[in-house]
Amino acid sequence: MMPHDEKKNSIPLKRIALYKHGIGYFERSGKFQGPGEIELMCGPDEIDDMLKSLLVLSAGGRKVSAITYESSKTLETRLSEFGFDLRNCQGMVELIVQLKGAPVTVDHSGETLTGRIIGLDETLVLVGESVIREHQVVLYSDEKSMQRIALSSIRNISVNDPSLANEIQQQLELLFQATRKKDRKLLKVQVNDTDEHDLTIAYSIPSPIWKTSYRLVATDDQLIIQGSAIVDNTQEEDWDDVQMTLVSASPISFIQPLYDPVQPQRPTINPQGVDSSRPFVAERGHQAAQAEPAARMRQTLAAPAPASSPASGQTGSWGSPQGMTLGGMAAGSGGGLYSVDDQEIDRIFSENLGVSIGVATQSTGELFEYRIEAPVTVPRNSSALITIVQQTIEGERISLYNENRNAKNPFCAIKLKNTTGLTLESGPVTIMESNAYAGEALLDVVKPDDTRFIAYATDLGVHVIVRQESVNKPIWRVRVVNNYLYFDYKQQHKKVYHLENLTDRKKIIFIEHPVVAQRNYVGLEKPVETTEHFYRFRVELDPKEAVSQVVPEETDVQTHVYLENFDLFKIPELTWAHSQNYVDAKFMAFLDEVSKRREEIFVLQKTERQLREQVARYQADQERARENVRTLGTGGDRYRKAIDQAEDQLVKANSDLAQVLGQIADKKAEFRAFLSKDLTAEIADAAESVAAR
Repeated sequence: MMPHDEKKNSIPLKRIALYKHGIGYFERSGKFQGPGEIELMCGPDEIDDMLKSLLVLSAGGRKVSAITYESSKTLETRLSEFGFDLRNCQGMVELIVQLKGAPVTVDHSGETLTGRIIGLDETLVLVGESVIREHQVVLYSDEKSMQRIALSSIRNISVNDPSLANEIQQQLELLFQATRKKDRKLLKVQVNDTDEHDLTIAYSIPSPIWKTSYRLVATDDQLIIQGSAIVDNTQEEDWDDVQMTLVSASPISFIQPLYDPVQPQRPTINPQGVDSSRPFVAERGHQAAQAEPAARMRQTLAAPAPASSPASGQTGSWGSPQGMTLGGMAAGSGGGLYSVDDQEIDRIFSENLGVSIGVATQSTGELFEYRIEAPVTVPRNSSALITIVQQTIEGERISLYNENRNAKNPFCAIKLKNTTGLTLESGPVTIMESNAYAGEALLDVVKPDDTRFIAYATDLGVHVIVRQESVNKPIWRVRVVNNYLYFDYKQQHKKVYHLENLTDRKKIIFIEHPVVAQRNYVGLEKPVETTEHFYRFRVELDPKEAVSQVVPEETDVQTHVYLENFDLFKIPELTWAHSQNYVDAKFMAFLDEVSKRREEIFVLQKTERQLREQVARYQADQERARENVRTLGTGGDRYRKAIDQAEDQLVKANSDLAQVLGQIADKKAEFRAFLSKDLTAEIADAAESVAAR
């Protein structure tokens, strides 16, 4: 976004607020003497946001006449709408050819002639001994005569038609705008009265997000954080001595096309009286139910351990004394950290103790602002590093182990508590300790008094070996649900972290153990804190000490059998369940009844198989007898009697089989009805074991 280059048509930029979602707030203010126009120019990707947010205020309640802006048509389209085209016009010859019929006044050789342009001739003229080509304007004068006028003798040509003269002026203005900045849009704030106005012009347009980077300096007795904001000026205008505000928030923002004209689609309806309205049923309205307030969850983080000797790489913590603020960086300047000894670091920061870095902060709801007190200057197409925080902060040296990230070693880390009173934005962190560069890390957004773990290097002074095992514990509960017999037991998972301190310094290790769905932690030692995906356990290691941290978990598991599986009379699980000592005696009676009914059905099924074998045998005997009768003819009377006897046996066997099948169907139906109930019982020994644990 840039104003008109002429100072008289501009209002200086005074305030800028940059947000974390790609929008910047820009405010101009100053005095303007009317009448006149204040010109604002923006890019095609900014015009919609400009029209949506543009605010113009005048002190004393004075009104601004109007705000106008260019059409959304492209320059080529707008130029093509004129009856003539000045884009490729190189001079008078090309212009006169396009002004045929135009009323003009021609001043040539001290003579004035009024008429209309017919065209342009090209003739040969003898000049001395040379023949040259000369252009001559053909004019139809008001005296009803056509005359040729040498183009070289014409001093000026005046256009007498006001409309045509205005079109030439408009086209020249468009061509001028095109030379100023291609594809940029011009907005004009018009002030018609002659008074002096105190104007404020504000708007929001797309702007690069501001970024943050941090330095953590660990000395013998304190931990110092320095944070800088990186701002980018990608506009075609210098930010000269502006009040800069950096907002740590992402308000809702969107793009709505306001610049391009919108022609709505209108419905077409029949003439009145042709069609009658059809009846309809309006939808029923529902009263909105009031939602219950959501429960709030609070998490208490473990306090840092007491400080020990904070030598290089060993356990130690840093406090944050009340009222201690370290500074010295001027707003708008960047500062780097270099390898210096601890005494030099102490000297540098002690000299700046209590010196403000010129940043005021304000928290409103979810918004947090860094207001840079000193004016900031950022030239166009440049970036700047602005210090926003520099003070002591509370922290503790630790090692952070995560098996998925590094199976053999933990990471050197700092357990950082935000005691600055500020919201720390996300960004990279460079750690300096023991007079040297120690590593780098990433910091998430940290609210005041919140805690973060910052891992910046691999800790080779601690070696880790992980062992894990799983075992199924005894079944402790049996249930009957919808004809199924369910067996509940617990599967125990045990992971052992064997930690060995290879150094001569004390170590504090935080183990991140993954939270697995459907697994319950059952250890007596509770984790010091729980994250979204991990349990954290704190382990202290003395020099050269080895410790094992055991993390036991349990999973509820179940198996089942289908009690109506009548093809299997002796189900091993049912036999096992029948032999257990249940807390509820009714469940034992239920299992007895299940076994009894299944045995009755099994006996009938056994009888069914025997009868089917008899039917098959009688049918075979009858078929052999019939074959003998067909072979012997009239001599087979004995076989005819056998056929009749087999028929009688077959009829009886089929009758008995039908009766048994009916009994089986009745028994199965009764058994299904008996199994439809839901029962639960715990096994006495296993239940006591579970309760004791």
